[in-house]
Amino acid sequence: MGNFKTFQRLFSYLKEHRLKLLFVILSAIISTGFMVLAPFLIGKVTTTLFASVTDGVFYWNTILSLLVSLVALYFISQLFTFLQGFIMSKITAKVMQTLRREIDEKMHRIKLNYYDTHTHGDILSIITNDVDTINNTLSQNLTSIVTQVTTAIGVLLMMIAISPTLSIIPIAMVPLSLFSAAGVMKASEKYYQQQQGLLGELNGYIEEIYNGQDVVQTFNYQERAKNHFSKLNEKLKISSQKAETTAGAISPITTLVNDLGYVLCAAIGCLWAIVGKITVGNVQAMLEYTWRFAEPFSTIAGMVGSFSAANAAGNRIFALLDAEEDIADKENCIVPKSNKGSVSFENVSFGYSPDHLLMKRIHLNVLPGQKVAIVGPTGAGKTTLINLLMRFYEVNSGSILVDGVKTSDMTREELRNRFGMVLQDTWLFEGTIRDNIGYAEDDMPMERIVASAKSACAHNFIKTLPGGYEMMLSKGAENLSQGERQLLTIARALASDPEIMILDEATSNVDTHTELLIQRAMAELMKGRTSFVIAHRLSTIRDADMILYMEDGDIKEVGTHEELIKKQGKYANLYFSQFE
Repeated sequence: MGNFKTFQRLFSYLKEHRLKLLFVILSAIISTGFMVLAPFLIGKVTTTLFASVTDGVFYWNTILSLLVSLVALYFISQLFTFLQGFIMSKITAKVMQTLRREIDEKMHRIKLNYYDTHTHGDILSIITNDVDTINNTLSQNLTSIVTQVTTAIGVLLMMIAISPTLSIIPIAMVPLSLFSAAGVMKASEKYYQQQQGLLGELNGYIEEIYNGQDVVQTFNYQERAKNHFSKLNEKLKISSQKAETTAGAISPITTLVNDLGYVLCAAIGCLWAIVGKITVGNVQAMLEYTWRFAEPFSTIAGMVGSFSAANAAGNRIFALLDAEEDIADKENCIVPKSNKGSVSFENVSFGYSPDHLLMKRIHLNVLPGQKVAIVGPTGAGKTTLINLLMRFYEVNSGSILVDGVKTSDMTREELRNRFGMVLQDTWLFEGTIRDNIGYAEDDMPMERIVASAKSACAHNFIKTLPGGYEMMLSKGAENLSQGERQLLTIARALASDPEIMILDEATSNVDTHTELLIQRAMAELMKGRTSFVIAHRLSTIRDADMILYMEDGDIKEVGTHEELIKKQGKYANLYFSQFE
């Protein structure tokens, strides 16, 4: 039942191409119909030749007319075969384009936690390998099924027309051959599902190891990495081998049964020809049709492997397309009248599951231009708080307001336009430095890009690079140092000119000089803006207007540095522990 639903959904993508698909089906029927007539005409030629030998007169005109008709049949058949293949390739390309577009659009609507529970390699495997599997099945097998079904019907009609009695033999062999291969078909489907899953797992591992190659080599993990890869590769090999072996066994089983029917039909046909019950040409035609009648069923049975792989791939694709999405923006969204950068938490509660709340009834008021520091041990929930602000996660109850408007009443685009973000893990794409700094909008003026780079203390080092602002960054900007990458992300945030800045202190991996540059750039970034700083070194946030101490996903203490030190609570303990 599950298989049927998967293919039903796949075939729904063909609906908009129904007219072209109808032409493909008609072309397949015409092509096959003409091809099915060919053995009958060849039988006529054989009968005429046999009559010529018997009568001692060579019937040239009859034979030539039959041969001309045969050539015409083959020509028309191949013409329509070409047409069906040409149009079907266009339909398949369109369907794959639609499927890939839907996947791409889905990736921008999907909840953020989907990326936390699926490796990048597995997601890429769905977009590439699984879509290609569907593509191959549709392009290679869809018209083939029409052709094979038409062939079976056409051959059956021709056999009955020639000899209804002899037709019983090949007809009886079909269910017998399919029954013989039924168990193998079921096993094949299971192995193909395993194969697609393992392929995604292997791709995920490869992507992870290659991206962290410097860490792999630093910790001498190469041999263990190779061993783990070998284990996954071995599992995939065994699964693929079983899938291909079982799928490959279907055709020999069905062919063997059908061959037995062919031999039986030949023996009876020859005996009937001797006694004059059937002509020699019709015996030849019946043998040809007997062989051809079994072929469609063997071919379709042989497609089980391909359809099993397509079913597994379809399940993975539709699991992605059906994954939970962010709550859609309201139809009548509100645009804040001001853009000063005030932020309020009103009775906010949040948990990853409703029955296990982390934050409970949080109240906060952040005035425009204030600096808010978020501190706490690892896993305290600092990033979660930022994700709530940016509406990557939805609150369970209560409201977060930006410039007096609930974030749930604003479009995500409007909300996120008000935020700039500089994270500890820098992200730059493969492109020019200019494009990376001007990422917030298309065709950002060069003057604005340069001004942002100067404010971020990045302009001087950019000028020394080959090509300057037009220098191409490699994937992950590996051709820049960690500090240079961080300065570019600050320049990018400045160029977007947001009202509110979110900063994850990112100076722990750089030298002292670069650290000073980054701190100066971050100070420029926060000037005149509301800012939320995830603080790792508490010495850097003593001047914050508000400090939030977080633990176990909740805000435990709120106040200025002096207030919290006087309180002698969790913040004070954490602060003094850094200077002991």
